[in-house]
Amino acid sequence: MTQTINPTTSSEREGLTWAKICRFLALPFQPSRLSTYLSVKRFEEVPLDILSQDGIQGVLLDADGTLGPHHTRRFESSVLDHVQAMLKQGLKIAIYTNAAEDRFQLFEELGVKIVNNVPPKPDRVGFEIAMKQFLGLSDPFKICMIGDNFITDGGAIDAGMRFILVQPVMGNEHLVHATTRYLAYLCARIHRKIPPTINKRP
Repeated sequence: MTQTINPTTSSEREGLTWAKICRFLALPFQPSRLSTYLSVKRFEEVPLDILSQDGIQGVLLDADGTLGPHHTRRFESSVLDHVQAMLKQGLKIAIYTNAAEDRFQLFEELGVKIVNNVPPKPDRVGFEIAMKQFLGLSDPFKICMIGDNFITDGGAIDAGMRFILVQPVMGNEHLVHATTRYLAYLCARIHRKIPPTINKRP
């Protein structure tokens, strides 16, 4: 039976949803939902050797604050190069964003899928559809979500996926979004759920 998802605009997906509110309020009391697999300063520093040795087969990528500033339509060549390196290693990759989905042509040309017509993050159903329909995989533990926000991107943890925290790329971020993101980050720090940041290797 095919599940029908009502399409929503990017502004609706970026706004408050029940799933975001519930997750944000629960995080201080359910620290297991903050468990972080890896922590890096920039997306380009995600270590491919560690992903390989840990059996990661698929990657879901946040866009805003992770691959570039919020709502950007221009991406650094180093970001594209790292995505290409991931693909060459055999990883399946899809961009899963709550913002506009019509700005990733360069990634699509590389072979990256763009998740669309799914519930916005952190809805667990959205992650499950992204895994099955856009990555073609069925084991959530073999997938990592790379993002900068424990509230939205961290929803992957609830779906059984591993979460890689990237320090946010600043710019054009709504104040409410930035504030709640930072509070969730502080909660993860207090509960010691963030591993030491991996430094870029020479």
